[in-house]
Order: sequence, then C-alpha cells, then structure tokens
Amino acid sequence: MQSYNQARANAARRRQAETGESYAAALEAIRLDRLHEREGATEAVSTPVGRGPDYFHNEPVPVVLTQLVQYHSHRIAKYLYFAMDEGRWRSDFAEWQAMTLYKLTDAMAHLHLLIGTISAYLRDEGVEQYFLRRYLQVNEDQQVEAYFTPRVEEHLAGLTGRPAPEAPGIWHSVGSDIASQTGWSNPERHEALEAALHALYGTYPDDSQAFDHLPPALQDRVLALIAIMRAGASTEPSQGEGAE
Repeated sequence: MQSYNQARANAARRRQAETGESYAAALEAIRLDRLHEREGATEAVSTPVGRGPDYFHNEPVPVVLTQLVQYHSHRIAKYLYFAMDEGRWRSDFAEWQAMTLYKLTDAMAHLHLLIGTISAYLRDEGVEQYFLRRYLQVNEDQQVEAYFTPRVEEHLAGLTGRPAPEAPGIWHSVGSDIASQTGWSNPERHEALEAALHALYGTYPDDSQAFDHLPPALQDRVLALIAIMRAGASTEPSQGEGAE
C-alpha cells in the first residue's frame, strides 16, 4: 500500500503532466484540492467542465500573445532598470524611496495588466476556471475574476481587433499597436531585450544547444553579447588588485 505522501506525490506528477505547471505548484494544488474536499467543496473545485490543456496541444501559440508578452516585458524591464539606477545616484534617501517605489509600482502595473490580459484571452477561448486558478496559483474564482479589470478588457479588445467595451482609452490603442507592431510597440527594442536576457540567463555554454530554438539572426546577436560580456569581465581588476 502506498503511503499518503507517495500517493500525493504521484497525484502531483499526474497533474503536472496534465497542466504543464511546475511540480511544486502541482503538489500545492493537490493539497488545496484535498483541503476543499474536506470542506465539502470537491465537485466545485476539482471537476473541470470546459476546455483544458489537451484541447490546445496541437494549436500554435497565438502571435499576438507572444507580442503582448514582449511589449510588457520590455516595459517592466525598463522600470526595473530605472529602479536599480536610482540607487546608483540618489544621495537623498527621501528622494530614493519615492522614486524607487514609483518605478516598481509602474512595473507591477504592467505585470498585472499582462497577466490579466492573457487570462482574459484564455477565458474567451473557453479555458475552464479550474485551469485558470491553477495557472494563476490562486484558490478561489474571485481571485481569478479580480484580474479582469476594465483596463484589461479594453487592452484585450484592442489586441484582438474588437471595439473597446466602453469609450476607448490608451490601453485599447496600445493593444492595437501591439497586434500591428506599430506605434507604441517597438519590435527592435523587444528583440534587443530578448537577446540581452538570453545572454544573461541562458545556460550556454554548459548547454551547447541552449540557443538552437532561436532564429539564426537572434542566435548571432546573443552570442555576440556573451562575447562582449566575457571580454568585459576579463578586463576587470581582481579583488585587491591595484590597492596601495
């Protein structure tokens, strides 16, 4: 007979294969489901009735969603850069705390808008609330619904070429520009950021095939950046070097 822990681990692995979430997230989901079972809410929480991952396995990722992620990742990275830069030159702590938090909350606003817009897109495609809860790592449907703000609905409408739900605002225009790669969107900046992130966080050279999935031009750009970074590191003085 399996132990309780082994049975839960096996259930988590099955859920991981089904949903694509991490093992840790699947294990936590199993724990939460069993908690709800004990509270008498089994059917409402653990029985998906709409579309799940299997429905989309043979579907390509919508281009507008990858463009959406690129746009907001660029904006988030820009605000994080500003926040880091504040610490380099602000000598007045009062100014530092205000400006740093302004930049970080701007980044957070873009992240929430990005998450909400992807979730609303999936909702409109019929993805079951059960899976949205899992992907968003929340316990209740209300926590999912909280992402569907008027700003998100406006942004999604612009992204998908629909009229704005209400009077069009800035985020409808931004969504339209993301889809058309014009205006507010800046594909060259997005590609530069992608190259920089691959150069910083990719597993190359430990994994010689780490960049094989990238287009050849982007591969070349990433490898060139890695060479520059290594050259810069090799010219830095070692600790204690140059001390009198």
